[in-house]
Amino acid sequence: MTNKQEVEQARKPKENRHMSSIARRINRSQVASLFWTLLAVDTFILAAALAGWCYAAEKTQIGAQWVPGLQRSLQYMEGLRFLDTLPTVSYIFSLSGGPAYQVEAGAFLSALKDITRVCLIFEGVLIVLRWRGGRNQTMRLLSPLHQMSQTAQELSNVRFDEQKFHELENAIAAISPTTPDAKLSTGDSDLLGLENAVNNLLTRMHESYRQQNRFVSDASHELRTPISVIRGYAEMLDRWGKDDQKVLSESVTAIRTEADNMQQLVEQLLFLARGDAGRNQPKMKALDLSKLMREVYEEYAMIDKAHTWRIQADESIPAVGDPQMLKQTARILCDNASKYSPEGHPITLRSFVDEQGVPCFAVQDNGAGIAANDIPHIFERFYRADPARGRQTGGAGLGLSIAKWIVDRHKGYFQVVSREGVGTRMVVCLPNKVISREKPQAETGISEQAKKAAQ
Repeated sequence: MTNKQEVEQARKPKENRHMSSIARRINRSQVASLFWTLLAVDTFILAAALAGWCYAAEKTQIGAQWVPGLQRSLQYMEGLRFLDTLPTVSYIFSLSGGPAYQVEAGAFLSALKDITRVCLIFEGVLIVLRWRGGRNQTMRLLSPLHQMSQTAQELSNVRFDEQKFHELENAIAAISPTTPDAKLSTGDSDLLGLENAVNNLLTRMHESYRQQNRFVSDASHELRTPISVIRGYAEMLDRWGKDDQKVLSESVTAIRTEADNMQQLVEQLLFLARGDAGRNQPKMKALDLSKLMREVYEEYAMIDKAHTWRIQADESIPAVGDPQMLKQTARILCDNASKYSPEGHPITLRSFVDEQGVPCFAVQDNGAGIAANDIPHIFERFYRADPARGRQTGGAGLGLSIAKWIVDRHKGYFQVVSREGVGTRMVVCLPNKVISREKPQAETGISEQAKKAAQ
């Protein structure tokens, strides 16, 4: 047997004795508390029984509910031995200056004695059972603390030699956070738990680093294109635009368009950055989804004459949410429907309550549709189902990401139904929260974002 095993064997009886001593003290305290509680209850019951018997005797003899000024006493014919045999005991009471009444109390005290004896025997058995079973119950309650104590003691007795510390230090120093397959590995079984914890942390760091790197790369790519266009037109202006009015007009128009695209992209990036930092919190209030969708319909029917806009929002649909953010979501869906629908085709806006009683709003088009393998990715940032068509339709692929962020903050969800060549229906479902009696509100008026066809 090794020294470590000998120490453990020698320590176990001492620890067991210590735990037993604690259990006995706790059990003794609980039994004492039970004893004094039973004693107080017995005293109260005896006092109440005696007072009730005396009151009944007085009422029987005098016939009144309560007579103030009574003189009361007990008369013993011989010595009283309460738990053995009872003598003749009389309860005497009289009015001041009036006759005295005497009632025999022996029969009542005899019955009270028998009842008390049975209760004391029962309570004695209860205390004994509590004493015998309380220790085991206390040991079970203390077992988690005992196990924690043993584990802590074992950890404190683990000895790492200097070589093991050096190996762990070298293994940690060799990890590169930018290497996708970086793992901590020492080959020591004693450090396996530490290795797993560190490797799980590294995996999450690598995933976060990959997403951040992809986000920065995509944002740089989206900004590089308008900058290149602006630079190209600026060079053309410098060469020929000074004397050619047509070139000058075309260049100015293109530069303005690309500047607007850059501004829109930057605003979207800032919105997502503030959202990730927790600075874009929705301001929840009661609202009417039908009213909100009618306002969006009026905006797009005015600014987009190339499509036929329809509205199905006659009944009031109460909901709870941030009207400004939800309207921004509806505009994003309308903007996408407009981009990918041929001119003259209808786009329908709806508000309704589904079969589960959930308030929803939807935008449906008869456009190009989305491929089945692209649907799981449409809410990813900078994702476009058809990258070649992205520059033609405009946008950086952030609109649906923003819409998804808004809906997630409302604890809602999307339902997407799409088929290539047939069309797409985007449904937003909000939580069915209790609506306050505050009058439903929604934004009124047409904002400047609608004029830019909010992405």
